[in-house]
Amino acid sequence: MSPFRILVTAATGTQGGGVVRQCLQDGHDVYAFVRNPFSEAAKALSELGAKLVEGSFENVESLKRGMQNIDVVFLNVPVSGAKAVSSDVENTKNVVQAAKSASVSWMICSTAMNTGKHESFPGWGPDHLMYEYWLIKHAIENLVRDAGFQRWTIIRPANFMQNLRPPLSHYCFPGFHERKVLKTAFYPDAKLGWIDASDVGKVVAKALAEPDKYSGKEIDLAAESVTIGELAEKIGKAIGKPVTVESYTEDELAALGPNVNITAQRWASEVPTGDCAERAAAEFGLTSVEEFFTRNGEI
Repeated sequence: MSPFRILVTAATGTQGGGVVRQCLQDGHDVYAFVRNPFSEAAKALSELGAKLVEGSFENVESLKRGMQNIDVVFLNVPVSGAKAVSSDVENTKNVVQAAKSASVSWMICSTAMNTGKHESFPGWGPDHLMYEYWLIKHAIENLVRDAGFQRWTIIRPANFMQNLRPPLSHYCFPGFHERKVLKTAFYPDAKLGWIDASDVGKVVAKALAEPDKYSGKEIDLAAESVTIGELAEKIGKAIGKPVTVESYTEDELAALGPNVNITAQRWASEVPTGDCAERAAAEFGLTSVEEFFTRNGEI
């Protein structure tokens, strides 16, 4: 099959960078859409062989210029906060509009595991701390599906392993870097899906290799589904140091008050990942927890 010309949005991020690298490795013509082509991250992509395209989600003209003669667009709009419904959805509309005007035939979009199932979530309603987050993700998917592209594919990653390493771990798991203790609100027996965010690139490359198979598909993505205790054991084995788990007490949770991170962990404990991990790991050759932390030992 002839190589595709693919434009990767948010190319300097972990997901976008993974897509750039994997698609270059597979021989595709890769265009990295970046805000600052002079940043170290952008220059690193250029050195790998990606063509840099300067622009932003907010600038429709820059999107249109970047999409000329492009076959495929990888869309990842980072959700920028609880008040971001308007901007994130508008940014997606801008990308879709530019892609349609440039006759892009295929859009591959990354959202999140369980997108579209929000009405079945425990405690769902306007007071849910992740209410707007899930409505954003659902709206983004609908915009892509309903745009009329010749092909569309949606990737729904589970929890990112990168959340367990600095700097994200400082927020998601306070004190983990210093103490090697996972302080969490996850239920001890809940099976949680985990994925190396850069492995989204493996899925995109696989889809480009088999367009008919992955066109019109929604792909749940997790490399492993494990309890928080099993996760700690795997990390400890990889880094050669004991890693333990410490659950928040009810008094600690009360003292914290409304907290999106805690809400997300409780939500993940109550909403199953399903059986996608074993299937996806085999289909796409995903990075295991032990592999990820052996390669990225510093936590």
